[in-house]
Amino acid sequence: MNLKTKTFVAVVILTQGCATLHNGRHQEIRVDTDPAGATVEVRCGKQQPAAVTPAMVRLPRRVEQCSLILTRPGFHSETVVFESSPSGWVWGNFAAPIAAAASGTTRQSDQAFVDFFLGALLGGAGLGVDALTGAMWQLEPAKVERRLAPK
Repeated sequence: MNLKTKTFVAVVILTQGCATLHNGRHQEIRVDTDPAGATVEVRCGKQQPAAVTPAMVRLPRRVEQCSLILTRPGFHSETVVFESSPSGWVWGNFAAPIAAAASGTTRQSDQAFVDFFLGALLGGAGLGVDALTGAMWQLEPAKVERRLAPK
């Protein structure tokens, strides 16, 4: 196997489902309140036991709605709503067709198309994996810090 082929195979193998490999299905969010000791109720997918700040909560990336409710006696409660956006790691799935196209440009034009098609097929598979696991999404805010207002 020549160096170009080895490089192409390495890129294809290492970039399939990039977000799934890097992010995983869940995102850990640090929650801090001032004062500490607030109860954190998670409203994302399956019900989770309440936590007490300071805390780390594990939230599923693949949810339609996700929020935290922060409560402490003597203080107003706060609701934190999360937004989803595509993770930067999802773009790694496009490395396979780009590497294939670059590899194919040194060959005959018919082979270049075949290389690009195979790369696109593999990149699409990685994108599908990321979509199914939910790893393609990033929840924001990535860290929650709130000062609770006294009643």
